[in-house]
Amino acid sequence: MGSVTTAQAAELTVPMPEPDPIWGGTASEDCAWPTTVFMEGCTGTLVHPEVVVLASHCLFFAGGQAPAFAEFGTNSDAPDRQVPVDTCTMYPGWQPETGGGIDVAFCTLSEPVLDVPIVPILMGCETEVLGPGQEVTLVGYGITDSGSFGIKHEVVTTINNLEGDTEVNLGGNGTSSCNGDSGGPAYLQLEDGSWRVFGVTSRGTSGNCADESIYGRISPYVEWMEDTTGIDVTPCHDVDGTWNPSDACTEFPLEPGTSLSGWEAGCAGGMLSGPAATCGDPFGGGEGTGTGTTGDADTGLDGSGGDSGADTELPGGTTGDADTDPGGSSGSTGDTDSAGQDDTGTGSCSCQTDDPGWGPLWMLPALAVLGRRRRR
Repeated sequence: MGSVTTAQAAELTVPMPEPDPIWGGTASEDCAWPTTVFMEGCTGTLVHPEVVVLASHCLFFAGGQAPAFAEFGTNSDAPDRQVPVDTCTMYPGWQPETGGGIDVAFCTLSEPVLDVPIVPILMGCETEVLGPGQEVTLVGYGITDSGSFGIKHEVVTTINNLEGDTEVNLGGNGTSSCNGDSGGPAYLQLEDGSWRVFGVTSRGTSGNCADESIYGRISPYVEWMEDTTGIDVTPCHDVDGTWNPSDACTEFPLEPGTSLSGWEAGCAGGMLSGPAATCGDPFGGGEGTGTGTTGDADTGLDGSGGDSGADTELPGGTTGDADTDPGGSSGSTGDTDSAGQDDTGTGSCSCQTDDPGWGPLWMLPALAVLGRRRRR
């Protein structure tokens, strides 16, 4: 089990005022926002079958321990799926007094999650949509206005302004995030109908969770994540944001917030985009303007099917099938992989910190529940 580089971090007592509950959210449907996962007191986002993004402070205030599992589903006390965590890494140099801007971390999983449709990271020219008034959806397992915790909730709000090149100020007036939403995602929808994740919940601007929140942007840390893991987490762009689509730059969810199947199929089965062309030509050239069709729930062993149905009338759209073929045909959503649900392995953390201190008011993980760590 890894730990931070100072003993003080493990003994840190957090002087935080009691927050008011979040307002404006609603409980997510079963299988809605399936890439939003519970990370033992925090929230995270699956951005690649093997990589979950979260906040550095989630690891720091847990004494540097990695979560044992990434837990999928709507209820953290009864997850639909548990996938063991391998290692977690904080962005180098993060500590409370450094303030914002680098409150980003990631965890790698011990086995890939191949059947959950991934909402990719907002990158390159796509980031031009970030600005005041942009509608976004926040999702997390944190404290709600009813006092619950550990139940996936979502709320639609807007961006207020950009905080430099690495953070976004959003929400307020009763639509925001709260303790336990830390590390969780901010999603937005592009003009082609597909969705992207761009933010990580970092902190609040006051002790009232109904007020504005600060989210770290993910795109500035893609190069660090890829250099550290050796995994390509952005199939449509290079690490500097240059458009360079691979054959994986396709089949992104068009309706991730809607429950259209069950966890036995990885919450697949909804409409998926065709080859993305948000910042240039799609993979293999072409115009990327064809209309797409919805797919059927293909459970055949040959991975075929899912190529007929209603027209999505969206640029570049193609079929989206819930393919359970172990091998999977090209462009399928992959295996129905529920392995790891009974795995009791624990994770480790390669966190890097310096001497801890206390700076701004952080939107912390729900510290009261950290005692439940490794409860399964």
